[in-house]
Amino acid sequence: MNKILLTIFLLTSCFYGQAQEKTEVLLLGTYHFGGNTTDSVKVTNDSILGKRKQKEIDIVLNKLEKFKPDKIYIENEPNQQAIWDSIFNEYKNGTDIKIKSELFQIATKLAVRLNLNHGATCVDWHIKPEKTFAEKEYIKLFDNMNNYYSQNDIPNEEPQSKYEKEIIQKVKDFTKSMADLELIDVYRKLNSESYLNEMFYVNITSFLDIDKDKMNVFWSQNNMIRNVNIYQNIIQDILKTKPKRVLVLMGVGHIKALKNYLEVHPRIKIVDTEKYLK
Repeated sequence: MNKILLTIFLLTSCFYGQAQEKTEVLLLGTYHFGGNTTDSVKVTNDSILGKRKQKEIDIVLNKLEKFKPDKIYIENEPNQQAIWDSIFNEYKNGTDIKIKSELFQIATKLAVRLNLNHGATCVDWHIKPEKTFAEKEYIKLFDNMNNYYSQNDIPNEEPQSKYEKEIIQKVKDFTKSMADLELIDVYRKLNSESYLNEMFYVNITSFLDIDKDKMNVFWSQNNMIRNVNIYQNIIQDILKTKPKRVLVLMGVGHIKALKNYLEVHPRIKIVDTEKYLK
């Protein structure tokens, strides 16, 4: 009887353990190398293909390699997946590739180092071209909002609170210094809790400090909707493919929002990014 009970207990523990297995997620906020962005604040003088920066990239890759992710998610749309698969295969086969983007310099290089069977997975989202009914309806709302500005002569630049001005200036000052700093130190700063909070404030909630024309709730939500869709692309892929560990490489402005979404999911365990940047 005892042996039977023991067997049942062991089987139950085994099944329970499997059911509770979580995917570890390392969220790495980055800036866009070589000014490869439409963002108004950007780094254009980082000489990312030069010897100095290439050595600094190796230092970052050495640290990320210790996490050993099974999958890497990047800030590019799924319709670009074939392009990045091709770049991954060419680089893996020894082709000398000169691409400034962090999607190559960090994500693709790391995937090859880890000898993954595939390169980075594209999970970004943009409203256009709209595909679903919801996206088409949202575009109508977006266009109506812009038309309202034109029809009522509302200026695009609305008043900023003193707090918004202060944080934006801090971000600009740090951005100007990035090219001269060691890349690992840049990543430590970008992924600190204080900087992630500042970026969320600037990108999402600062609009709401002053809302003179009663329109800014929409623009705050508009900036957030991309994060929601990126999260959906990530979580659906994780639930489908069940990787043990994943690296999410995104522009730093997306990280806090994605963390908030991911960390409450029963399948996910967020790991300490700073631990891997020491």
